[in-house]
Amino acid sequence: MDWKTASSYYEARLSEALNVQRYAVNLANLPQAEVPSQLKGLLLQEAEPARRQLERLKKREFRIAVVGLEKAGKSTFINAWLECDLLPAKGGRCTFTTTQIYSVENDTEQKLEVQAKSEEQFINLLNELETAKAQEDIKTIRENEITLQQVRKEGNRTFPFTRLDDIRESLKKYVADEKYAHAVLEARLYTNKLAQAEGIVFYDVPGLDSGLAKHVDEAKEMLSDCDAVILVQRFTSLREKELEIIKFTEIGDKNITVADKLFVFLSRIDSLATPEALKTHIEEASQDWFKRAKLPQERIIYGSAGAYLVLNGLAGEQTRLEIGDTSNIQAQLKRLTGIIDEETLNKKGTGIPEIKEKIFNYINTERVFILKKRCEASINTILATSEEIYNLVSKRYPENPEEAKRFEEDRRRVLFSEWWNHRWEEKKADLQKFYDSVTNNSFENLTTNSATSLAKFKERYLQIVASEIKKLKEEVFRKKDIIFAANSFPQFDRMKANFAWREDLYGDISKLLSSIARQLALELKDEALKLVEYMTTLLWGSKQVKERLIDKSEEYFLSKLENSLSVLFLRFARPVAEVLIRAPLNSDARDKIAKSLGVDIEIVDNYYTGEEAAFQILKRYAKYGYKLLYNPNTRQQVLGITGIAAPIINVATQIAIDVSSEFQSPQDDVIFEVENDINAFEEYLRAAIFEAAGFESYCIQELKGLIDSFREKQGTWAGVALNEWLQENPLLLAEIPPELRSQESNLEVSDRLRQLSTALKK
Repeated sequence: MDWKTASSYYEARLSEALNVQRYAVNLANLPQAEVPSQLKGLLLQEAEPARRQLERLKKREFRIAVVGLEKAGKSTFINAWLECDLLPAKGGRCTFTTTQIYSVENDTEQKLEVQAKSEEQFINLLNELETAKAQEDIKTIRENEITLQQVRKEGNRTFPFTRLDDIRESLKKYVADEKYAHAVLEARLYTNKLAQAEGIVFYDVPGLDSGLAKHVDEAKEMLSDCDAVILVQRFTSLREKELEIIKFTEIGDKNITVADKLFVFLSRIDSLATPEALKTHIEEASQDWFKRAKLPQERIIYGSAGAYLVLNGLAGEQTRLEIGDTSNIQAQLKRLTGIIDEETLNKKGTGIPEIKEKIFNYINTERVFILKKRCEASINTILATSEEIYNLVSKRYPENPEEAKRFEEDRRRVLFSEWWNHRWEEKKADLQKFYDSVTNNSFENLTTNSATSLAKFKERYLQIVASEIKKLKEEVFRKKDIIFAANSFPQFDRMKANFAWREDLYGDISKLLSSIARQLALELKDEALKLVEYMTTLLWGSKQVKERLIDKSEEYFLSKLENSLSVLFLRFARPVAEVLIRAPLNSDARDKIAKSLGVDIEIVDNYYTGEEAAFQILKRYAKYGYKLLYNPNTRQQVLGITGIAAPIINVATQIAIDVSSEFQSPQDDVIFEVENDINAFEEYLRAAIFEAAGFESYCIQELKGLIDSFREKQGTWAGVALNEWLQENPLLLAEIPPELRSQESNLEVSDRLRQLSTALKK
């Protein structure tokens, strides 16, 4: 296969492979495709050199980079190749930018193109020089500001020519003259003197050791985007910057070795003193290159480009001054090489014809093999990696759109279920923390900083009791006069009035207990609803939470609480009301009631938390009544306490008690007795009934019941969560992973998988 055919063939194959690579990368870029990063990285890495090779093939260019250190003789080498002392090669830096030399067939196609830097590019150069502290270059630019500005203003220019000599001055001006060259981006020379083969391009890259990052970047870019490299080497062993040539070449072209495309020209051998020095020079250089890059010795050519120009009458004045006259050069080369024949010496002794022959042979024969090696490796890597990606993804995603849609929906539901199972554990933990904050303080250990819901429940109970007793007393004393009048025939009957008043009072007490129970139920309902509300927030405000936790309605829920609280309340409050309110003090009826209640009123004693000793035993207080509080003799005999009690809470009547005398009237006696029994009843409500009835436990039980109910309904909440997700509840969408937020089926993976499959089949 010749070069032209090979170029067309591999242009097509590389285009197809890069098309496959593009589809494979598009697929790999989707996170849900779960393509291993190393596969995607391999595709991206392989695509870059393949793309550069394709561009060269499209342009039908075979690029040869001529590189080396500053003053190694690169420009002189190219001049010798072109057989025209064209490019400047003086003692100082003579190449400020890359010169590209293109091979054309006809004289009429020959031209020099000069591309000027843009203002931005020129400013970037100045910044780079500042960073590199290249003061000489900066000084030069400042001194030549006018001419450099003129070059940028003129922009790109073209100079047609017939002979290379015709554009020597223009080329020197824009490439090597510091007054102009700093404003030039690149120069392109089109000549039929470069090579007989079509599309050959030489790149004369500025020295790697110039100190400018721009020149290093240009060399790196060129070495990664060329087909062959000619290194013009001046010294025996490689310098640090020359070693970068190996590195840059390997980075840019991993499918072929440095030895596949490198040629080394050991320049300026005429500067050596003896044949032995030349022999040592060649041997050491060959060993060094073989050690570093496995470069065969036949790829290393020695000679002198300057000598070639001088001996063949091609050297300009500057070159002759630097190299020497013809007779001296001939004598030196004869002594070094041992070649006597002048014609042979002019060719073999200078190395230029030899390296041209090797390069042309490489172009005519080896470059097709190298192209095949480079392209086949790249194509195989791209296709194999793309196919591996296809196989990996196709195991989890179908190509068919309908099947893909079903698959995607199933996959997303599974992902949502997995997410919800994990999130459910977090929801339960959040609920537990909330519940603990409500119930972690018992009523016996309350402080000003521990106002939990349970604490507020107890506090509210005491407020309700105080309020209801106050209303009770107001009502009782409002009806007192009517009852007293009704029981006077015509004289006031103390016992009859007392019974009648207490009978009416007992009815009001029953209503009071029911009212307290209802108000407590309301309080507990509010706390329960707060808990339900928090549970609702856990499930993103779903209305189904309340419906599932509270049967029927809030009123029904309240009635259940009220009934339960009433049962608890009456279980312990009614015996107290029976023994204190139902019958007068010292009556047979009161004694019988106390006996009939038995242990029911003794239980209350176990829960009394007040400080007054008179109330510590309910039966005892029922027997002695207010005398146990205010009669010193009774307190001493029964309780063993001297003195009277402080007035107990909420005394409505202000009666000065003289414990050694009777009340002023029978009415006052009844009033004082009833009022103190009401006060005693209130004291038991406040300091015993709440604990005896187990309101704290009941409250905790009800709240915990809601917690348990919530926890037990995991399956229910899974359905609720799914519904809220499908209905795109914004609160839920804010919590879930991004890939689950859209309800539209993501068919992108399957679509890109199908595209990759089609590309692979082609």
